[in-house]
Amino acid sequence: MLIKSIFMELRSRLRSCNVYITTGVDFKKNCNLKISIQSDCIVLNYYDDSKRRDSLSSIESLSDCYSDDDDEVTSVIPIQEFCQIIPNSMSCLKIDRNNISFRILTEPKNGGNFYKEVLTNNKVESNVKHQEFKFNFEAKEEIKILCGNCSNVISNNAIAFDRILELPSANLDMSDWFCHGHSHGGQTPEIALKPSKSDFLYRLTFFIINNSLLSEKNNKFNAKREVYHCNRCLQWLGLKNKDTVKLFNSEVKLNHSGNETPVLSIGSSPHSSTADFIYTIENMAREFNLGLQFTVMCKIVLDCTISANKKQYMLIWIMDKELQVIRNSGEYIKGNKIVLQSSLLTKILYKVELSFNDEVESWLSDPSVTSTEVSKSMFSHGIEHFEQMSLKVPESFRNANGFCVSYLKV
Repeated sequence: MLIKSIFMELRSRLRSCNVYITTGVDFKKNCNLKISIQSDCIVLNYYDDSKRRDSLSSIESLSDCYSDDDDEVTSVIPIQEFCQIIPNSMSCLKIDRNNISFRILTEPKNGGNFYKEVLTNNKVESNVKHQEFKFNFEAKEEIKILCGNCSNVISNNAIAFDRILELPSANLDMSDWFCHGHSHGGQTPEIALKPSKSDFLYRLTFFIINNSLLSEKNNKFNAKREVYHCNRCLQWLGLKNKDTVKLFNSEVKLNHSGNETPVLSIGSSPHSSTADFIYTIENMAREFNLGLQFTVMCKIVLDCTISANKKQYMLIWIMDKELQVIRNSGEYIKGNKIVLQSSLLTKILYKVELSFNDEVESWLSDPSVTSTEVSKSMFSHGIEHFEQMSLKVPESFRNANGFCVSYLKV
């Protein structure tokens, strides 16, 4: 089989399309390939080894005609449904083993040409659907908090909350919560949240409650620990701070009315650390937008406590929030017929820092950067997700300026 997968990044505003094709042929050994750029399709001609020809130059590979050679394998990629190509506009051709990549130019859909476009009054609506999250319990409803790993009850039997309140962003100055200063002698005091026994304070990835609501056995087990664990299976559940405990949604679950459920549900997606990770990034990107139609950049920092004195950080730079991607339908191409589908994805650059360094400090001190704390499992599953998504493009395109290139979900 000549073509195994196709992945294209279509940027209509820039009139360009980056094409990444994975094949079943190692062109380092068999470099007898011809690429034809048509107005409505891309044609690949691969010649059999028995009648091997000399390698074609990049100029010859721009040929706008089919070959009649009986010993060739031809694959046609029809993309007229998604864009109109400018023939012979291929550039940046790169062939690395079984990967082919290049850039082509496209024509405007609304008429005109590459240099001039006819604008319409029709408003283009985004088909990206933002999922909403909801808690699986209500105020004054009795629930039990369980370890997400072994279902050990870590709460003080059944408990209920009078108030469910959202915490502000980590970037917000807590002194902004007050209408006048509370300092004495000109010094600004450290403001700490102290929820009462009836308060449930939450952010997207965690919630904070009074530790008196947790079982005496579990509190005694964690008395000298800053990282809060399950006393039965030693699962990492959250962090302890004086009279409060921060529990991560991905590490605990609830029992109410005899049913075990996650703390919150995200749309119709099944609960998992990866799904929580994706939704967290999407939600933080929307928070950053602040109602603006266009933004220069969106930077996010996720920090994860590994031990009492060690943290890891993930620096995320969102490059394209709604990048149109065209790819083959299904995981692999079956048969000779190539069927493509289009979707909008988020393209990102990311980097993992194993300690607090100058770059992390620079990001966190930037008021335009949003940040939040996540659990160890969400952090590790997020890295695995990004690594898996980066496989959609050849290895030589997976790094840029010290960052890794990936997509939020494909």
